[in-house]
Amino acid sequence: MTEKTKIILDVDTGTDDACAIMMAYLEEKIELLAVCTVMGNKPIDNTTENTLRVRDVLGADFPVYRGCHRPLVCDLLPNRHAGYGGVRTKVGDMNEEVSMHNEYLDLPPSTGKVEDMHAVLFYIDTLMKSDGDITIVPVAPLTNIAMAMRIEPDICGKIKEIVMMGGGRYRANSTAAAEFNIWFDPEAAQIVMESGVPIRMVPLDATHRACINTDETKIFREINNPVSLAIADCVDHRIAAYKQLQPMERVDSAPVHDALAVCAVAYPEVLKDVRLHRVDVDISGGFADGQTIVDPRAFTDRPKNVYFALDSDREFFANWMIGNAKKVR
Repeated sequence: MTEKTKIILDVDTGTDDACAIMMAYLEEKIELLAVCTVMGNKPIDNTTENTLRVRDVLGADFPVYRGCHRPLVCDLLPNRHAGYGGVRTKVGDMNEEVSMHNEYLDLPPSTGKVEDMHAVLFYIDTLMKSDGDITIVPVAPLTNIAMAMRIEPDICGKIKEIVMMGGGRYRANSTAAAEFNIWFDPEAAQIVMESGVPIRMVPLDATHRACINTDETKIFREINNPVSLAIADCVDHRIAAYKQLQPMERVDSAPVHDALAVCAVAYPEVLKDVRLHRVDVDISGGFADGQTIVDPRAFTDRPKNVYFALDSDREFFANWMIGNAKKVR
């Protein structure tokens, strides 16, 4: 039997993070060592509670570590930061407010607890004791990981790979230039880009090519177990929000960004048109603050550091999610 890939998942649990956690736990090729929480889609109290709710639905016992409650520095200047993700937004002239992420997932309140150790200290302790065989999968702002790298730089040599959801070359969502996970803590993202750790980036360019649609949420509902129904609720919520806030090319569909990064850990072939580029993050505070700067040149000023995916296999991804949901009895 093929050895499982050991991962630590780093989340700011909203709807797509919830799907990512469920997929990471159910995927037979992955050993989920722990889940670390960070602020992002919502404040740290919310993202941690949401993570515990997902763990309860799974009936799982993986440890959950609570992480950083603020970005490294960017929110010290009010002109650089506009707030949490999923902010309720009025659409057009209507009074209706649309939110990508509610305050809490529509799941029963959690009965479990987080670990006593802070997520940043957990990263340092676990990685320094490891054999260099752990993959980090951040699908949230990179604050926890960057902080751990700053406190103990030697962990960079102990990380097998970082497979991260974030960024975009031709697509953005939080501003005209930036994707949310990178924009929320751009200094943290730049620290990770410069870490020397092997990085695969699953940006909006790839995730928008792997949207899940209402035909597939019907299948999740037909599977009819607690996990499949939770996935269906999360994706249907996203479809409704995207219809108002970021209409997709295919009607009644939405990207499930974070789950695609988990899929890429187990099945790298789900990512298409993957190119090795020099990638940096704009931390200037101007119009491009938080932008993922992808250098397309053959000869770059600085070493190429990121395998950057521009496309993905939608059918493979959808079938993978459905197949994992069917494993629950």
